[in-house]
Amino acid sequence: MSRVKFVAILSMATLLAALTLSGCGAGADAEKSETPQESTGAASEQTSASTEQASSTSHGEETTNFTATTLDGEKFDLAEKRGEVVALYFMAGWCGSCIPEAQSWSKLYPAYKDKGLDLLVVSVDPNDTPQTIESFREAGSIKPLPWTIDKTGEIPQSLDVRSLDATVIIDRQGRVVYRDTAPTPYETLESELKEVL
Repeated sequence: MSRVKFVAILSMATLLAALTLSGCGAGADAEKSETPQESTGAASEQTSASTEQASSTSHGEETTNFTATTLDGEKFDLAEKRGEVVALYFMAGWCGSCIPEAQSWSKLYPAYKDKGLDLLVVSVDPNDTPQTIESFREAGSIKPLPWTIDKTGEIPQSLDVRSLDATVIIDRQGRVVYRDTAPTPYETLESELKEVL
């Protein structure tokens, strides 16, 4: 077994054990606020509304605050983001299906930052490093974004995120207004942002 495959398998096992996340891009239990996701292709087949899954941060509930340090050394404190719309995207450096949505965020963030959007891309693999994130970015030609590696699992746990390729959008009052658990097209993400910006 090659070292790369071994590291990928070890990373996945650690992620599943520590965070009880489903596999990359395999979010069968999507939870989205209000309207079902209007996407086509594989993303829509993998995503379905779920009212059965209990969530500590369901639609309209305020989030639990957390702090993180980005790979650029900046402090990200959710409590200080009140008054802004915050998007959080959960991925791992080895997750190939996470690349398209990360590409979407690399277009959306610069376009909507001046309108009050803040973004944090969260690697939930404790074995990720700045180098693996850089490799991920280079593989997808993804622009630099606010990125953090959550080595403790605090951030996904605080938002009840249980899969990779998940997005959570929090409104200006600190309430979760959108969440998904599978790859989501650019158009859907932009539409959701426009509703709250």
